[in-house]
Amino acid sequence: MTGKLSRPVLRGPTPGNGGRLLGGMVSLIRTRYDASVSIIVRLDAGFFDEKNFALFDDLGIGFLATGKVYDAIKEKVQAIPKKKWKEYANERQVWSYARFSYQCENWKKAYRALYTRPQYDDQQRLLEFARPDNIILTNLVSGEPVLERMPRAVREYWEEDTSLIYHHHQRGADELPHRGLKEFASEQLPFKRFATNQAYYYLMLISFFLFESFKEDNLKDILPIHSYATTLRRKLIDLAAKVVRTGHEVILKVTQAAMDGLKLQILWTRCQNAVPIPQPS
Repeated sequence: MTGKLSRPVLRGPTPGNGGRLLGGMVSLIRTRYDASVSIIVRLDAGFFDEKNFALFDDLGIGFLATGKVYDAIKEKVQAIPKKKWKEYANERQVWSYARFSYQCENWKKAYRALYTRPQYDDQQRLLEFARPDNIILTNLVSGEPVLERMPRAVREYWEEDTSLIYHHHQRGADELPHRGLKEFASEQLPFKRFATNQAYYYLMLISFFLFESFKEDNLKDILPIHSYATTLRRKLIDLAAKVVRTGHEVILKVTQAAMDGLKLQILWTRCQNAVPIPQPS
């Protein structure tokens, strides 16, 4: 699951136990969704810590983390034969990458790692000093329990180096739900006390969940499902209309262009038929 807020927590001035929060989230997914589903988390360099990686192993979940480029790692990468370097490309960029084993001096185990460096930027090759080199770490390696428990097709997918690079590049999309929440409500909490701000925050999340549910249930083929609240307000709510009262009825009149463009008749029918909430088995 990506692009969703699954278990948000508003923390106070004293940081909580991140491991406990993650463990609770994994337990929630395992018990309420699917006990055997594959869980993989994406991390930036701020979570680069052997304790975190060991926690992921204990929880039986995979991870894609951004590693740190130490001098010893650079020397190890420079020793990789040229023939072992490969290329990965998307529509805009080409990277060269090589696979190696990453282990800091005091670590108990080594992890599968990829060293990536861009070769082209806007059709121009970057010089050595200008390359934003990157390291991708993961525990998704043959023989590890987290990978061996996956279905064969899923396991083979994650064994491909290109899959790691693709999903590591997509980690920025994990911030989009937070942007959507801020556009829906507010970026700043309105009160001075933590308890009242906490209540406001969770009510804001409930409202945002209802907003997202409304889009997914009713706006298919009408507006993009991933539209932000500002877009939805501008296109669907802030439109010219006239309220007419006649014959004990209240009629909302809109232009024919709005009626056709927004498929208001279809939208009205969908809103009259609520989608039932599935009951957990």
